[in-house]
Amino acid sequence: MRKSLQAAALAIGVSVPLLYVADMRRAYKRLEEYGASKFRSEFGMMAYADEGWGEAILISHGIFGGYDQGMASLKGMVGENHRKIALSRFGYPGSKLPAQPTPQNQARVFAELLDELNIEKTFILATSAGGAAALSFALTYPERTKGLVLVSSGVPSNKMPPGQLKPAGPPIPLLSEFPMWLSTKSLRPVFNVFFGSDVDKVFFQTMLPVKPRRKGIEADANITNLDMDLNYEKYPVEDIKAPILVIHAKDDPMALFDNIEKFIGRTHPETVIFESGGHLLSGHQTEVSAAIQQFIQKNA
Repeated sequence: MRKSLQAAALAIGVSVPLLYVADMRRAYKRLEEYGASKFRSEFGMMAYADEGWGEAILISHGIFGGYDQGMASLKGMVGENHRKIALSRFGYPGSKLPAQPTPQNQARVFAELLDELNIEKTFILATSAGGAAALSFALTYPERTKGLVLVSSGVPSNKMPPGQLKPAGPPIPLLSEFPMWLSTKSLRPVFNVFFGSDVDKVFFQTMLPVKPRRKGIEADANITNLDMDLNYEKYPVEDIKAPILVIHAKDDPMALFDNIEKFIGRTHPETVIFESGGHLLSGHQTEVSAAIQQFIQKNA
């Protein structure tokens, strides 16, 4: 019995590192296969993916994201329709982290990217931590915003003093490759609880590799995710001129529905609200896609 246990331990000790190395190679290869382009913004080099044709939709992705997660999210929501543009926000794969990685500066980069691509106006779609930059874009560039779509997005809640705000990001061990990889293999039920959703394979894949995302994750935890409460006055969302679509689940444990209700009261947007589905809106992909398609068609 003891020898059997030792043999099993040895097999695990050998196979786990081999599996890790193989999975990480695939993760970096997947990232490269998006064929991201780069352009020089006033804040440094930025990377983006650009696919399709028709009405332009620019996504402001969430934490642990990048052009890969952004493009995967857009394809999941609008399929092969429309021109899909996924920029890596500050500090995410291929994009520089500037000295001031604020949502307002990120919005400026969105506008610079539109100039680079010769696009006058766009729909902008935000998920999760991407909400602050998308709201900033809609407020700062109303003439370039055809519509704003918020999907499980963060929104302003209440003005809070700095002393009451703490970093809003993942545990530090998950900012390293091996712990994050191991977590996706062995702690999937924990992630499901954390997101309040069934986390699918594609989403897990776009969280790896971690190394080219780490600076962006840290910036989101310490700056982006705090900005709407710390600088509440910079988000007069009732002044947004573009049509707004809000898609959210009441049981979202990350972007709380209480905040969404306040936002709805201030902006009077179109809404698609689900009783359940969590942060990733599990089980509602068809309804989400249909709502976004209808919104784009109506406001194009």
